[in-house]
Amino acid sequence: MILATIGALNGNGSCDGIEQIIAAGADGIRINFSHANHNDAKQQVQWVREIAAKLNREVFIVADLAGPKIRLGRLTGRLDVKAGDELALVYGAEQGGNTILPIQYDIAPYVSLHQRIFLFDGKVEAEILAVEGSAVTVRALSSGYLTSFNGINLPDSDFTGDPITAKDQADLRFILEEDFDFICMSFVRSAEDIQVLRKILRNHGSQAQIIAKIETKAAVQKGVLGSIVRASDAVMVARGDMAYEIGVELVPVVQWRIVDLCKKYQKISIVATQMLASMVDNPRPTRAETSDVAHAVLDGVNVTMLSEETALGKYPAQAVTEMRRIITTITRYLQAQISEFDKS
Repeated sequence: MILATIGALNGNGSCDGIEQIIAAGADGIRINFSHANHNDAKQQVQWVREIAAKLNREVFIVADLAGPKIRLGRLTGRLDVKAGDELALVYGAEQGGNTILPIQYDIAPYVSLHQRIFLFDGKVEAEILAVEGSAVTVRALSSGYLTSFNGINLPDSDFTGDPITAKDQADLRFILEEDFDFICMSFVRSAEDIQVLRKILRNHGSQAQIIAKIETKAAVQKGVLGSIVRASDAVMVARGDMAYEIGVELVPVVQWRIVDLCKKYQKISIVATQMLASMVDNPRPTRAETSDVAHAVLDGVNVTMLSEETALGKYPAQAVTEMRRIITTITRYLQAQISEFDKS
């Protein structure tokens, strides 16, 4: 199955854009509440249901909670950063630019000198030079650029944040009113986090199923991962933030382990992030991306997810078509192999 993320109303998340994505073969639509607003999401949910009925398709709808993600605040524009530049990350700052950047969490209590910090989800790597009050000064170790609300990762700290933030609570009220089929819980650290959300859903009489996004170092510790899988209805291998938390070289190992546990406990497995990333700008996937999707199918993954490819990319319907083609081809191969085995 294919889960496709949709973007803004004036982009790939328009009515026509959603119809093209579903017609191309998407089985589910994901709305990311790190970026979506309630008015737009309400319209998009209505469109998804109308289009699914029109095309005689069953399409599930997924709400992805932002969770305790650390982000920059609003910047005055794009900020180009060069290796060696010093930047001050200041909690409570109104708006930033140049060398003072607002952040949405006070990270000062959780960080120490010389720890690594990844800005814009890893596009700019930096080192912490000083911590004074609610200001954290860093030196860029690589060049790149930053824009408003970019994500921040602290792989060397013990930052946790609330499992369900105030924003999540407001989003949940809307999500429950709109009767989403699945709710993604971001930055899960333990099975107890899942139980917090489960209790909220039960108190509201919701039948929505919970997808645990595995993307923190704490979640993949021995004894923890299995308990999270058992407590969830589905588990997403969220490879983006995970790569900065545990190291990119360990992501394939953790992916294999999560899929194996999902099969053991009969849970839905989802693999996400950069599956066909080149199709944000190109009409065809690379051979490596094709192999990535194919190996997910061979490993027994239930759902593969498209993120930027369908939310922001130039070829959203083509991305779904290409992913569907790969999945179909590999599935037919597996079925043929099973058939041959049965004859022997």
